[in-house]
Amino acid sequence: MGSYVDKNLDDDETAKYSARVSLWKYWLNFFIAGLIAAAALLGFAAFLSSKSGTQSSTGPKFALLMLLVSLAVFAWPVVARKSTELVITNKRLIAKFGVVSTQSIDIRFDRIETLRVKQSLMGRILNYGDIVVTGTGSTFDPIPNIANPMGFRAALNQAMETAPSRGTSARPNAERSAGQ
Repeated sequence: MGSYVDKNLDDDETAKYSARVSLWKYWLNFFIAGLIAAAALLGFAAFLSSKSGTQSSTGPKFALLMLLVSLAVFAWPVVARKSTELVITNKRLIAKFGVVSTQSIDIRFDRIETLRVKQSLMGRILNYGDIVVTGTGSTFDPIPNIANPMGFRAALNQAMETAPSRGTSARPNAERSAGQ
């Protein structure tokens, strides 16, 4: 569990379930980063294997630049995963996104009306999807690219059923929408 959740838990509140962002949604980032890195390494190898010592030094510099670009493309999804915290406590749902600028969602169980799971065909195959929480007042809080979204929904439903009720408590109508 990350620092944002640790700092925002009440004294009598405990984490019941923690979810992560799925990296499967970012397969194209990894593929492109691999292609760029392979091209950079091939260019660098071609420069080293050339017999002419009169070549300009722009070849290795360009290859290094391409390697740095591939590292940035590769690192983006990893940073997104590390900077996202998704926790179900015994009282509420907490989600925090972002590194420099952050967005957080904090919904008490008695304010949740509907919980939808959206999965594309690839999401169903690779077990990732989006969660959309509808709170009272028709607020929509999307939580994208969750690994095991059905497990997240089940954990939220279980936490809400075992949570101490405060008067009338809304329970999510856990709808499931396959595909988009």
